[in-house]
Amino acid sequence: MTLTQKQSEAFADILVLAMCIDGHFSLLEEEAIQKEIDGISWDENLSPSLHISSSIARARDVAGSTEQVRIYLEELSPLFADPSTSQFVINETLKLLNSDGTNMDEGIFTSQLKAILKL
Repeated sequence: MTLTQKQSEAFADILVLAMCIDGHFSLLEEEAIQKEIDGISWDENLSPSLHISSSIARARDVAGSTEQVRIYLEELSPLFADPSTSQFVINETLKLLNSDGTNMDEGIFTSQLKAILKL
């Protein structure tokens, strides 16, 4: 899928948040995020790894609170107003979450993401 740079960054932010939501930051999930980023448009003058590093810090700040996660997702959601883009974000996030099994926190996160993206 072709995304704008802002959308690509927000998509990466959602994937990183999904990875942090269960408090388990697996190498498999990190590799999956990098693979996702490699598959979308990303400005060649910007480093995806630097963005991911800062995204991890932001995600860790909000991951412990359902309310903070909701606020964070609501800030990102306007970038995915198109239904096909929203569906892409959901599908790819679910793939990431399923890569190491899911738990209750990830289920709550998925429900929040679907509701906020209106799917």
